[in-house]
Amino acid sequence: MKCIPIIALALSMLLSGCVNLKPKPDRTQLFMLASEVAVVSEVAGKPECYVGRVELPGYLEGKRIYYRSPNGELDSVAGSRWAEPLRPALPSALAMHLQATGAVNVRAYYPWQNTVREGATVSVQFERFSANANGQVEVIAQWQITLPNGSVESGRFIAPHSSWDRQNAADYVAKFDAALAVLAESIAQKL
Repeated sequence: MKCIPIIALALSMLLSGCVNLKPKPDRTQLFMLASEVAVVSEVAGKPECYVGRVELPGYLEGKRIYYRSPNGELDSVAGSRWAEPLRPALPSALAMHLQATGAVNVRAYYPWQNTVREGATVSVQFERFSANANGQVEVIAQWQITLPNGSVESGRFIAPHSSWDRQNAADYVAKFDAALAVLAESIAQKL
């Protein structure tokens, strides 16, 4: 009976130490694509379109921002993440970049339903969306536009070469955004 109070006192001292631990701040940087895209207010009379689901290589499913290291392995940018997974983020970013061209009125994009019956549907399959061992940002994609009359336009996009500063994740994301803007411009020319 005499040991129960001693054990209770020892446990309370141990547990109170856990309660008083100071939390460490999370210094992870979160990045969004197309966060700086200008809003175009005049889209009346422009061709309407829907941006469908994009296809990505499987390793890009999560929120990590990847690049290929010099030994060929995938590595993630330390302390940086996408604010949301790329599968839903890319249709949204592409829609914003398309709208910013001023040549098209993007009515909806994946994951929302396509309610644009008289408009075109844009589909994109990314072959690469990362950087190589030399620090070159690589964005390579196949795109397809299905027009309301059933005809199809398609093409392949290879982003202009650009390097990123390996110490600056914001620079990396900016290079992706610049490549998406050029992709959107090339698609908008066919709508």
